[in-house]
Amino acid sequence: MATRVRPSSRSIKSFSSSVADKQPPKPLAKPPSLPKRLLFPHLPPHADLPPLLVSPAADPLLNAELYDFLALALRAFVNPWWTKISRYDKDFLPVVTRVITAVVRALETRLLATDLSPLVFRDLPTLLAQHVTDFRNAQSKLHTSYASGGTATLPQLFHQLQPHMAVSPDGRIDEVYVRTAVEHVLKTCLPPEDYDSDAERYIVREIILKVLLDSVLPRITQPWFIHKLMLDFMGPESDKVNFTEPPDTSDDLSTPTKPGFSFQALAIFFLSAIQAFSGVCLALIHAYRQARDTIKKVNESAASFPRTPRPSPLPSPPLDYPAVDVPTPVTPAFPGALSTPASGVLSPPAFSPSSSSTSLDPKVISRSSSAFSTPDPLPSAPPLPDYTHPPLALLLLLLTPPPAPPGAPTHSSTSTARAFAHALALPLTALAPFLARLLPYLLYMHVLSAARLADIVRTSRRTLFPDGWPGPSPVDPTPEEQAALREELGRRLLDRVSAPLAPLLGPTPAARAYTLDGVLAPLSSQACNAHLALFILDLVLLTVFPEMGVSIEGAGADADA
Repeated sequence: MATRVRPSSRSIKSFSSSVADKQPPKPLAKPPSLPKRLLFPHLPPHADLPPLLVSPAADPLLNAELYDFLALALRAFVNPWWTKISRYDKDFLPVVTRVITAVVRALETRLLATDLSPLVFRDLPTLLAQHVTDFRNAQSKLHTSYASGGTATLPQLFHQLQPHMAVSPDGRIDEVYVRTAVEHVLKTCLPPEDYDSDAERYIVREIILKVLLDSVLPRITQPWFIHKLMLDFMGPESDKVNFTEPPDTSDDLSTPTKPGFSFQALAIFFLSAIQAFSGVCLALIHAYRQARDTIKKVNESAASFPRTPRPSPLPSPPLDYPAVDVPTPVTPAFPGALSTPASGVLSPPAFSPSSSSTSLDPKVISRSSSAFSTPDPLPSAPPLPDYTHPPLALLLLLLTPPPAPPGAPTHSSTSTARAFAHALALPLTALAPFLARLLPYLLYMHVLSAARLADIVRTSRRTLFPDGWPGPSPVDPTPEEQAALREELGRRLLDRVSAPLAPLLGPTPAARAYTLDGVLAPLSSQACNAHLALFILDLVLLTVFPEMGVSIEGAGADADA
Protein backbone atom coordinates (compact mmCIF):
# COMPACT_ATOMS: atom_id res chain seq x y z
CA MET A 1 0.00 0.00 0.00
CA ALA A 2 1.44 3.20 -1.12
CA THR A 3 2.09 5.72 1.52
CA ARG A 4 0.82 9.25 1.03
CA VAL A 5 3.34 11.93 1.37
CA ARG A 6 2.03 14.63 3.62
CA PRO A 7 2.96 18.09 2.55
CA SER A 8 4.98 20.04 5.01
CA SER A 9 3.03 22.61 6.86
CA ARG A 10 4.33 26.10 6.13
CA SER A 11 2.98 29.33 7.48
CA ILE A 12 1.88 31.52 4.66
CA LYS A 13 2.02 35.21 5.27
CA SER A 14 -1.23 36.98 4.69
CA PHE A 15 -1.46 39.55 1.92
CA SER A 16 -2.72 42.25 4.23
CA SER A 17 0.17 41.84 6.62
CA SER A 18 2.71 41.95 3.81
CA VAL A 19 1.17 45.08 2.41
CA ALA A 20 1.17 46.62 5.86
CA ASP A 21 4.85 45.85 6.26
CA LYS A 22 5.68 47.46 2.97
CA GLN A 23 3.96 50.75 3.81
CA PRO A 24 6.42 53.63 4.22
CA PRO A 25 6.90 54.91 7.73
CA LYS A 26 4.96 57.95 8.74
CA PRO A 27 6.95 61.16 8.39
CA LEU A 28 8.07 62.69 11.60
CA ALA A 29 6.30 65.83 12.71
CA LYS A 30 8.17 68.96 11.82
CA PRO A 31 9.61 70.52 14.97
CA PRO A 32 8.18 73.93 15.81
CA SER A 33 10.27 76.92 14.94
CA LEU A 34 12.11 78.98 17.53
CA PRO A 35 9.60 81.88 17.48
CA LYS A 36 6.74 79.43 18.04
CA ARG A 37 8.52 77.67 20.94
CA LEU A 38 9.64 80.86 22.72
CA LEU A 39 7.12 83.52 21.79
CA PHE A 40 3.94 81.46 21.29
CA PRO A 41 4.26 78.26 23.36
CA HIS A 42 0.48 77.82 23.63
CA LEU A 43 -0.08 77.96 19.88
CA PRO A 44 -1.11 74.67 18.17
CA PRO A 45 1.77 72.96 16.31
CA HIS A 46 0.26 73.40 12.85
CA ALA A 47 -1.03 76.94 13.38
CA ASP A 48 0.67 79.88 11.70
CA LEU A 49 2.20 82.73 13.64
CA PRO A 50 0.02 85.82 13.97
CA PRO A 51 1.19 88.62 11.69
CA LEU A 52 3.51 91.09 13.36
CA LEU A 53 2.74 93.79 10.78
CA VAL A 54 -0.94 94.47 10.20
CA SER A 55 -0.59 96.30 6.89
CA PRO A 56 -2.08 94.39 3.93
CA ALA A 57 1.02 95.24 1.88
CA ALA A 58 3.35 93.60 4.41
CA ASP A 59 5.25 90.67 2.97
CA PRO A 60 4.92 87.37 4.92
CA LEU A 61 8.67 86.93 4.48
CA LEU A 62 9.25 90.22 6.32
CA ASN A 63 7.03 89.03 9.20
CA ALA A 64 8.99 85.78 9.42
CA GLU A 65 12.35 87.58 9.46
CA LEU A 66 11.16 89.99 12.16
CA TYR A 67 9.92 87.11 14.31
CA ASP A 68 13.24 85.27 13.93
CA PHE A 69 15.17 88.40 14.90
CA LEU A 70 12.89 89.03 17.89
CA ALA A 71 13.13 85.43 19.12
CA LEU A 72 16.93 85.40 18.92
CA ALA A 73 17.18 88.77 20.67
CA LEU A 74 14.90 87.74 23.55
CA ARG A 75 16.64 84.39 23.95
CA ALA A 76 20.05 86.07 24.07
CA PHE A 77 19.35 89.17 26.16
CA VAL A 78 16.24 88.46 28.29
CA ASN A 79 15.99 84.73 28.86
CA PRO A 80 19.39 84.31 30.65
CA TRP A 81 18.61 86.66 33.53
CA TRP A 82 14.91 85.82 33.72
CA THR A 83 15.59 82.09 34.21
CA LYS A 84 17.64 83.00 37.28
CA ILE A 85 14.61 84.77 38.75
CA SER A 86 11.91 82.29 37.74
CA ARG A 87 13.25 79.10 36.22
CA TYR A 88 10.00 77.39 35.21
CA ASP A 89 8.03 80.43 34.12
CA LYS A 90 7.40 80.26 30.37
CA ASP A 91 4.92 83.13 30.12
CA PHE A 92 7.29 86.06 30.51
CA LEU A 93 8.68 86.02 26.96
CA PRO A 94 5.17 85.86 25.41
CA VAL A 95 4.16 88.88 27.51
CA VAL A 96 7.25 90.81 26.35
CA THR A 97 6.43 89.77 22.79
CA ARG A 98 2.91 91.13 23.14
CA VAL A 99 4.25 94.48 24.34
CA ILE A 100 6.85 94.68 21.56
CA THR A 101 4.17 93.73 19.02
CA ALA A 102 2.03 96.66 20.18
CA VAL A 103 5.01 99.02 19.80
CA VAL A 104 5.91 97.67 16.36
CA ARG A 105 2.35 97.98 15.08
CA ALA A 106 2.06 101.53 16.39
CA LEU A 107 5.34 102.40 14.68
CA GLU A 108 4.10 100.76 11.49
CA THR A 109 0.96 102.89 11.56
CA ARG A 110 3.04 106.01 12.14
CA LEU A 111 5.48 105.21 9.35
CA LEU A 112 2.72 104.45 6.86
CA ALA A 113 1.07 107.78 7.65
CA THR A 114 4.33 109.77 7.56
CA ASP A 115 5.90 111.27 4.47
CA LEU A 116 9.55 110.19 4.61
CA SER A 117 10.48 111.87 1.33
CA PRO A 118 11.28 115.30 2.90
CA LEU A 119 13.39 113.53 5.50
CA VAL A 120 15.48 111.70 2.89
CA PHE A 121 15.71 114.25 0.09
CA ARG A 122 15.57 117.58 1.94
CA ASP A 123 16.29 117.43 5.68
CA LEU A 124 19.04 114.81 5.70
CA PRO A 125 21.14 116.43 2.90
CA THR A 126 20.77 119.80 4.63
CA LEU A 127 21.92 118.31 7.93
CA LEU A 128 24.92 116.63 6.29
CA ALA A 129 25.88 119.85 4.52
CA GLN A 130 25.76 121.76 7.80
CA HIS A 131 27.91 119.08 9.44
CA VAL A 132 30.54 119.32 6.69
CA THR A 133 30.55 123.13 6.85
CA ASP A 134 30.91 123.26 10.65
CA PHE A 135 33.64 120.61 10.63
CA ARG A 136 35.69 122.51 8.08
CA ASN A 137 35.20 125.77 9.97
CA ALA A 138 36.31 124.14 13.22
CA GLN A 139 39.28 122.57 11.47
CA SER A 140 40.35 125.92 10.05
CA LYS A 141 40.38 127.46 13.57
CA LEU A 142 42.80 124.91 15.01
CA HIS A 143 46.03 126.38 16.42
CA THR A 144 44.76 129.94 15.98
CA SER A 145 43.64 132.66 18.35
CA TYR A 146 40.02 131.58 17.76
CA ALA A 147 40.79 128.26 19.52
CA SER A 148 41.28 129.83 22.97
CA GLY A 149 44.82 130.74 22.16
CA GLY A 150 45.42 127.47 20.32
CA THR A 151 44.54 125.19 23.24
CA ALA A 152 41.02 124.13 22.14
CA THR A 153 40.73 120.80 20.36
CA LEU A 154 38.72 120.00 17.25
CA PRO A 155 35.76 118.42 19.16
CA GLN A 156 35.55 121.47 21.43
CA LEU A 157 35.52 123.89 18.50
CA PHE A 158 32.91 121.78 16.72
CA HIS A 159 30.76 121.67 19.86
CA GLN A 160 30.77 125.46 19.94
CA LEU A 161 29.38 125.53 16.41
CA GLN A 162 26.86 122.69 16.93
CA PRO A 163 25.93 122.56 20.61
CA HIS A 164 23.58 119.76 21.63
CA MET A 165 22.22 119.30 25.11
CA ALA A 166 22.70 115.52 24.95
CA VAL A 167 26.33 115.52 23.75
CA SER A 168 29.33 116.72 25.72
CA PRO A 169 32.26 118.48 24.00
CA ASP A 170 34.24 115.24 24.04
CA GLY A 171 31.43 113.27 22.36
CA ARG A 172 29.81 111.51 25.32
CA ILE A 173 26.07 110.96 24.87
CA ASP A 174 23.77 111.75 27.79
CA GLU A 175 21.88 108.64 28.90
CA VAL A 176 19.03 110.62 30.45
CA TYR A 177 18.23 112.36 27.15
CA VAL A 178 17.94 109.11 25.20
CA ARG A 179 15.94 107.48 28.03
CA THR A 180 13.49 110.39 27.99
CA ALA A 181 13.10 110.12 24.22
CA VAL A 182 12.42 106.38 24.44
CA GLU A 183 9.93 107.07 27.26
CA HIS A 184 7.96 109.46 25.01
CA VAL A 185 7.94 106.90 22.20
CA LEU A 186 6.62 104.19 24.53
CA LYS A 187 3.98 106.56 25.87
CA THR A 188 2.72 107.10 22.34
CA CYS A 189 2.95 103.49 21.17
CA LEU A 190 1.99 101.42 24.21
CA PRO A 191 -1.63 100.85 25.20
CA PRO A 192 -2.63 102.65 28.43
CA GLU A 193 -2.83 99.45 30.49
CA ASP A 194 0.72 98.48 29.48
CA TYR A 195 2.16 101.97 29.95
CA ASP A 196 0.67 102.25 33.44
CA SER A 197 2.63 99.19 34.54
CA ASP A 198 5.96 100.59 35.72
CA ALA A 199 7.80 97.26 35.73
CA GLU A 200 6.69 96.39 32.22
CA ARG A 201 7.54 99.85 30.86
CA TYR A 202 10.93 99.95 32.56
CA ILE A 203 11.94 96.55 31.23
CA VAL A 204 11.08 97.41 27.62
CA ARG A 205 12.65 100.87 27.92
CA GLU A 206 15.91 99.61 29.37
CA ILE A 207 16.19 96.88 26.73
CA ILE A 208 15.89 99.48 23.94
CA LEU A 209 18.21 101.86 25.79
CA LYS A 210 20.88 99.19 26.27
CA VAL A 211 20.83 98.33 22.57
CA LEU A 212 21.12 101.99 21.54
CA LEU A 213 23.72 103.21 24.02
CA ASP A 214 25.87 100.10 24.34
CA SER A 215 25.76 98.62 20.84
CA VAL A 216 24.48 100.95 18.13
CA LEU A 217 25.56 104.53 18.87
CA PRO A 218 29.11 103.81 20.13
CA ARG A 219 29.76 101.69 17.06
CA ILE A 220 28.29 103.80 14.25
CA THR A 221 30.07 106.94 15.45
CA GLN A 222 33.52 105.38 15.10
CA PRO A 223 35.27 106.60 11.92
CA TRP A 224 36.84 103.20 11.21
CA PHE A 225 33.41 101.52 11.42
CA ILE A 226 32.01 103.97 8.87
CA HIS A 227 34.97 103.31 6.57
CA LYS A 228 34.49 99.55 6.97
CA LEU A 229 30.78 99.84 6.16
CA MET A 230 31.61 101.75 2.98
CA LEU A 231 34.19 99.13 2.00
CA ASP A 232 31.71 96.31 2.65
CA PHE A 233 29.09 98.13 0.59
CA MET A 234 31.52 98.41 -2.33
CA GLY A 235 32.18 94.68 -2.19
CA PRO A 236 35.45 92.80 -2.62
CA GLU A 237 38.06 94.34 -4.84
CA SER A 238 38.17 92.75 -8.26
CA ASP A 239 41.51 91.45 -9.44
CA LYS A 240 42.94 93.33 -12.33
CA VAL A 241 43.50 91.23 -15.41
CA ASN A 242 46.94 91.64 -16.88
CA PHE A 243 46.79 91.47 -20.62
CA THR A 244 50.00 90.36 -22.30
CA GLU A 245 50.88 92.13 -25.46
CA PRO A 246 51.29 89.95 -28.55
CA PRO A 247 54.82 89.52 -29.74
CA ASP A 248 56.03 91.96 -32.35
CA THR A 249 56.45 90.13 -35.63
CA SER A 250 57.02 93.17 -37.80
CA ASP A 251 60.67 92.36 -38.21
CA ASP A 252 60.06 88.74 -39.09
CA LEU A 253 60.69 88.59 -42.83
CA SER A 254 59.65 84.97 -43.09
CA THR A 255 55.99 85.76 -42.29
CA PRO A 256 54.12 86.68 -45.42
CA THR A 257 52.29 89.97 -45.28
CA LYS A 258 48.49 89.79 -45.42
CA PRO A 259 46.68 91.76 -48.03
CA GLY A 260 45.20 95.04 -46.81
CA PHE A 261 41.74 94.46 -48.31
CA SER A 262 39.59 91.36 -48.66
CA PHE A 263 35.91 90.68 -49.28
CA GLN A 264 35.71 88.49 -46.13
CA ALA A 265 36.95 91.29 -43.88
CA LEU A 266 34.48 93.71 -45.46
CA ALA A 267 31.58 91.28 -44.84
CA ILE A 268 32.61 90.75 -41.22
CA PHE A 269 32.85 94.50 -40.64
CA PHE A 270 29.44 95.07 -42.26
CA LEU A 271 27.73 92.34 -40.20
CA SER A 272 29.38 93.56 -36.99
CA ALA A 273 28.16 97.09 -37.67
CA ILE A 274 24.61 95.82 -38.21
CA GLN A 275 24.76 93.80 -35.00
CA ALA A 276 26.01 96.79 -32.99
CA PHE A 277 23.36 99.05 -34.50
CA SER A 278 20.58 96.57 -33.73
CA GLY A 279 21.86 96.21 -30.14
CA VAL A 280 21.79 99.97 -29.67
CA CYS A 281 18.26 100.15 -31.09
CA LEU A 282 17.02 97.37 -28.82
CA ALA A 283 18.58 99.11 -25.80
CA LEU A 284 16.91 102.39 -26.75
CA ILE A 285 13.54 100.67 -27.21
CA HIS A 286 13.85 98.96 -23.83
CA ALA A 287 14.89 102.23 -22.15
CA TYR A 288 11.97 104.05 -23.79
CA ARG A 289 9.46 101.47 -22.62
CA GLN A 290 10.91 101.44 -19.13
CA ALA A 291 10.83 105.24 -18.93
CA ARG A 292 7.28 105.35 -20.30
CA ASP A 293 6.02 102.79 -17.77
CA THR A 294 7.82 104.56 -14.93
CA ILE A 295 6.39 107.96 -15.86
CA LYS A 296 2.92 106.44 -16.13
CA LYS A 297 3.19 104.83 -12.69
CA VAL A 298 4.56 108.03 -11.17
CA ASN A 299 1.74 110.13 -12.59
CA GLU A 300 -0.84 107.59 -11.38
CA SER A 301 0.63 107.38 -7.90
CA ALA A 302 -0.95 110.69 -6.77
CA ALA A 303 2.33 111.79 -5.23
CA SER A 304 1.35 115.42 -5.59
CA PHE A 305 -1.62 117.55 -6.47
CA PRO A 306 -2.77 116.88 -10.02
CA ARG A 307 -2.84 119.63 -12.57
CA THR A 308 -6.61 119.65 -12.85
CA PRO A 309 -8.41 122.65 -14.32
CA ARG A 310 -9.55 125.06 -11.67
CA PRO A 311 -13.33 125.07 -11.36
CA SER A 312 -15.13 128.31 -11.92
CA PRO A 313 -15.81 130.19 -8.70
CA LEU A 314 -19.36 129.82 -7.49
CA PRO A 315 -21.19 132.35 -5.35
CA SER A 316 -21.42 131.48 -1.70
CA PRO A 317 -24.89 130.68 -0.43
CA PRO A 318 -26.81 133.09 1.82
CA LEU A 319 -26.29 132.94 5.54
CA ASP A 320 -29.65 131.25 6.06
CA TYR A 321 -28.57 128.26 3.96
CA PRO A 322 -26.82 125.29 5.50
CA ALA A 323 -23.08 125.12 5.06
CA VAL A 324 -21.69 123.30 2.06
CA ASP A 325 -19.65 120.23 2.91
CA VAL A 326 -15.99 120.53 2.03
CA PRO A 327 -14.63 117.55 0.07
CA THR A 328 -12.41 115.30 2.13
CA PRO A 329 -8.92 114.41 0.94
CA VAL A 330 -8.33 111.18 -0.91
CA THR A 331 -5.94 108.67 0.63
CA PRO A 332 -2.67 108.72 -1.32
CA ALA A 333 -1.65 105.70 -3.34
CA PHE A 334 1.50 105.03 -1.34
CA PRO A 335 3.05 106.43 1.83
CA GLY A 336 4.89 109.66 1.39
CA ALA A 337 2.37 111.11 -1.02
CA LEU A 338 0.62 114.39 -0.52
CA SER A 339 -3.11 114.43 0.05
CA THR A 340 -5.10 115.06 -3.10
CA PRO A 341 -8.40 116.87 -2.76
CA ALA A 342 -11.36 115.00 -4.12
CA SER A 343 -12.54 116.06 -7.51
CA GLY A 344 -15.90 117.65 -7.74
CA VAL A 345 -17.61 121.00 -8.04
CA LEU A 346 -19.42 122.69 -5.23
CA SER A 347 -23.09 123.01 -5.99
CA PRO A 348 -25.43 125.40 -4.22
CA PRO A 349 -28.07 123.78 -2.03
CA ALA A 350 -31.57 123.36 -3.27
CA PHE A 351 -34.12 125.95 -2.17
CA SER A 352 -36.65 124.79 0.38
CA PRO A 353 -40.12 126.34 0.81
CA SER A 354 -39.07 127.91 4.08
CA SER A 355 -36.04 129.53 2.53
CA SER A 356 -38.02 130.82 -0.44
CA SER A 357 -40.57 132.42 1.85
CA THR A 358 -37.95 134.09 3.96
CA SER A 359 -36.11 135.34 0.89
CA LEU A 360 -38.99 137.74 0.17
CA ASP A 361 -37.82 139.89 3.04
CA PRO A 362 -35.92 142.91 1.67
CA LYS A 363 -33.30 142.58 4.42
CA VAL A 364 -32.67 138.98 3.48
CA ILE A 365 -32.56 139.92 -0.23
CA SER A 366 -29.97 142.62 0.35
CA ARG A 367 -27.96 140.29 2.58
CA SER A 368 -28.14 137.52 -0.03
CA SER A 369 -27.05 139.78 -2.87
CA SER A 370 -24.07 141.00 -0.89
CA ALA A 371 -23.14 137.42 -0.06
CA PHE A 372 -23.36 136.34 -3.70
CA SER A 373 -21.27 139.25 -4.85
CA THR A 374 -18.17 138.15 -2.86
CA PRO A 375 -17.23 134.60 -3.80
CA ASP A 376 -15.20 132.55 -1.35
CA PRO A 377 -11.74 131.61 -2.61
CA LEU A 378 -11.22 127.91 -3.18
CA PRO A 379 -8.39 126.25 -1.27
CA SER A 380 -5.25 126.21 -3.37
CA ALA A 381 -2.82 123.33 -3.56
CA PRO A 382 0.42 123.74 -1.58
CA PRO A 383 3.58 124.22 -3.62
CA LEU A 384 5.54 121.18 -4.67
CA PRO A 385 8.46 120.31 -2.39
CA ASP A 386 11.97 121.08 -3.57
CA TYR A 387 13.93 117.81 -3.64
CA THR A 388 16.68 118.95 -6.03
CA HIS A 389 18.37 121.91 -4.33
CA PRO A 390 19.52 120.27 -1.02
CA PRO A 391 21.24 117.27 -2.70
CA LEU A 392 22.85 119.56 -5.28
CA ALA A 393 24.10 121.90 -2.55
CA LEU A 394 25.60 118.93 -0.69
CA LEU A 395 27.24 117.65 -3.89
CA LEU A 396 28.77 121.04 -4.66
CA LEU A 397 30.03 121.33 -1.09
CA LEU A 398 31.70 117.91 -1.25
CA LEU A 399 33.30 118.66 -4.62
CA THR A 400 34.72 121.91 -3.25
CA PRO A 401 37.54 120.97 -0.86
CA PRO A 402 38.70 123.40 1.80
CA PRO A 403 41.73 125.58 1.02
CA ALA A 404 45.09 123.98 1.62
CA PRO A 405 46.81 124.88 4.90
CA PRO A 406 49.78 127.27 4.80
CA GLY A 407 52.93 125.60 3.57
CA ALA A 408 51.09 122.78 1.79
CA PRO A 409 51.16 122.50 -2.00
CA THR A 410 48.38 124.53 -3.56
CA HIS A 411 45.92 122.56 -5.65
CA SER A 412 44.04 123.82 -8.64
CA SER A 413 40.72 125.61 -8.40
CA THR A 414 37.41 123.81 -8.47
CA SER A 415 35.91 125.76 -11.34
CA THR A 416 35.15 122.54 -13.25
CA ALA A 417 33.12 121.09 -10.39
CA ARG A 418 31.27 124.35 -9.88
CA ALA A 419 30.47 124.61 -13.60
CA PHE A 420 29.23 121.00 -13.61
CA ALA A 421 27.03 121.56 -10.55
CA HIS A 422 25.51 124.73 -11.98
CA ALA A 423 24.98 123.09 -15.38
CA LEU A 424 23.31 120.14 -13.67
CA ALA A 425 21.07 122.49 -11.70
CA LEU A 426 19.50 123.89 -14.88
CA PRO A 427 17.74 120.71 -16.14
CA LEU A 428 16.98 119.52 -12.62
CA THR A 429 15.27 122.80 -11.80
CA ALA A 430 13.18 122.50 -14.95
CA LEU A 431 12.27 118.92 -14.01
CA ALA A 432 11.59 119.76 -10.34
CA PRO A 433 7.79 119.16 -10.54
CA PHE A 434 8.33 115.72 -12.03
CA LEU A 435 11.20 114.87 -9.67
CA ALA A 436 8.96 115.76 -6.72
CA ARG A 437 6.84 112.76 -7.77
CA LEU A 438 9.59 110.51 -9.15
CA LEU A 439 11.90 110.53 -6.12
CA PRO A 440 9.21 109.47 -3.59
CA TYR A 441 8.09 106.77 -6.00
CA LEU A 442 11.63 105.38 -6.28
CA LEU A 443 12.09 105.64 -2.52
CA TYR A 444 9.04 103.57 -1.64
CA MET A 445 9.03 101.19 -4.59
CA HIS A 446 12.73 100.26 -4.58
CA VAL A 447 14.55 101.47 -1.45
CA LEU A 448 11.87 100.90 1.21
CA SER A 449 10.16 97.97 -0.47
CA ALA A 450 9.14 94.90 1.50
CA ALA A 451 11.76 92.69 -0.18
CA ARG A 452 14.54 95.19 0.55
CA LEU A 453 13.47 95.54 4.19
CA ALA A 454 13.39 91.75 4.55
CA ASP A 455 16.96 91.59 3.19
CA ILE A 456 18.08 94.24 5.69
CA VAL A 457 16.52 92.37 8.63
CA ARG A 458 18.02 89.07 7.42
CA THR A 459 21.48 90.59 7.06
CA SER A 460 21.23 92.17 10.52
CA ARG A 461 20.15 88.86 12.03
CA ARG A 462 23.03 86.96 10.46
CA THR A 463 25.49 89.64 11.51
CA LEU A 464 24.37 89.94 15.12
CA PHE A 465 23.53 86.26 15.64
CA PRO A 466 25.83 84.27 13.34
CA ASP A 467 25.17 80.89 15.04
CA GLY A 468 21.87 81.73 16.70
CA TRP A 469 23.67 83.50 19.54
CA PRO A 470 25.42 86.86 19.74
CA GLY A 471 28.89 86.61 18.30
CA PRO A 472 31.95 87.90 20.08
CA SER A 473 32.41 91.64 20.01
CA PRO A 474 34.82 92.62 17.24
CA VAL A 475 38.14 93.93 18.40
CA ASP A 476 38.70 97.59 17.61
CA PRO A 477 41.46 97.98 15.06
CA THR A 478 44.69 99.65 16.02
CA PRO A 479 45.42 103.21 14.86
CA GLU A 480 47.66 101.80 12.14
CA GLU A 481 44.86 99.53 10.89
CA GLN A 482 42.39 102.41 10.98
CA ALA A 483 44.75 104.52 8.86
CA ALA A 484 45.10 101.59 6.46
CA LEU A 485 41.30 101.30 6.20
CA ARG A 486 40.94 104.96 5.32
CA GLU A 487 43.77 104.79 2.80
CA GLU A 488 42.21 101.74 1.16
CA LEU A 489 38.82 103.42 1.04
CA GLY A 490 40.27 106.54 -0.62
CA ARG A 491 42.13 104.44 -3.16
CA ARG A 492 39.09 102.35 -4.07
CA LEU A 493 36.85 105.40 -4.32
CA LEU A 494 39.39 106.99 -6.64
CA ASP A 495 39.44 103.84 -8.77
CA ARG A 496 35.63 103.82 -8.95
CA VAL A 497 35.51 107.29 -10.49
CA SER A 498 35.17 106.93 -14.24
CA ALA A 499 37.47 108.76 -16.61
CA PRO A 500 34.87 111.30 -17.85
CA LEU A 501 34.05 112.31 -14.23
CA ALA A 502 37.63 112.36 -12.97
CA PRO A 503 38.25 116.04 -13.95
CA LEU A 504 35.50 117.05 -11.51
CA LEU A 505 37.77 116.03 -8.64
CA GLY A 506 40.84 117.75 -10.03
CA PRO A 507 43.17 117.76 -13.03
CA THR A 508 45.94 115.75 -11.37
CA PRO A 509 45.93 112.56 -9.24
CA ALA A 510 47.17 114.58 -6.26
CA ALA A 511 44.29 117.04 -6.59
CA ARG A 512 41.77 114.19 -6.85
CA ALA A 513 43.18 112.51 -3.78
CA TYR A 514 42.98 115.82 -1.90
CA THR A 515 39.32 116.25 -2.89
CA LEU A 516 38.41 112.73 -1.72
CA ASP A 517 40.29 113.35 1.52
CA GLY A 518 38.12 116.44 2.03
CA VAL A 519 35.02 114.29 1.50
CA LEU A 520 36.07 111.71 4.11
CA ALA A 521 37.50 114.17 6.66
CA PRO A 522 34.15 115.31 8.21
CA LEU A 523 33.57 111.70 9.37
CA SER A 524 37.02 111.25 10.91
CA SER A 525 36.16 112.40 14.46
CA GLN A 526 34.13 110.27 16.85
CA ALA A 527 33.01 113.29 18.91
CA CYS A 528 31.78 115.15 15.82
CA ASN A 529 30.04 112.01 14.57
CA ALA A 530 28.22 111.75 17.91
CA HIS A 531 26.71 115.20 17.29
CA LEU A 532 25.62 114.11 13.83
CA ALA A 533 24.08 110.85 15.15
CA LEU A 534 22.06 112.70 17.81
CA PHE A 535 20.83 115.28 15.31
CA ILE A 536 19.74 112.50 12.94
CA LEU A 537 17.98 110.74 15.84
CA ASP A 538 16.15 113.96 16.69
CA LEU A 539 15.22 114.45 13.05
CA VAL A 540 13.77 110.94 12.73
CA LEU A 541 11.84 111.22 16.00
CA LEU A 542 10.36 114.60 15.08
CA THR A 543 9.39 113.29 11.65
CA VAL A 544 7.59 110.22 12.97
CA PHE A 545 6.39 111.82 16.24
CA PRO A 546 5.90 115.53 15.47
CA GLU A 547 4.10 116.10 18.77
CA MET A 548 7.42 115.64 20.60
CA GLY A 549 8.63 118.97 19.19
CA VAL A 550 5.58 120.99 20.23
CA SER A 551 5.89 122.87 23.50
CA ILE A 552 2.82 123.03 25.72
CA GLU A 553 1.80 126.63 26.32
CA GLY A 554 1.24 127.56 29.91
CA ALA A 555 3.20 124.63 31.27
CA GLY A 556 5.72 126.93 32.96
CA ALA A 557 2.99 129.10 34.48
CA ASP A 558 1.21 126.04 35.86
CA ALA A 559 4.47 124.78 37.34
CA ASP A 560 5.16 128.13 39.00
CA ALA A 561 1.64 128.25 40.38
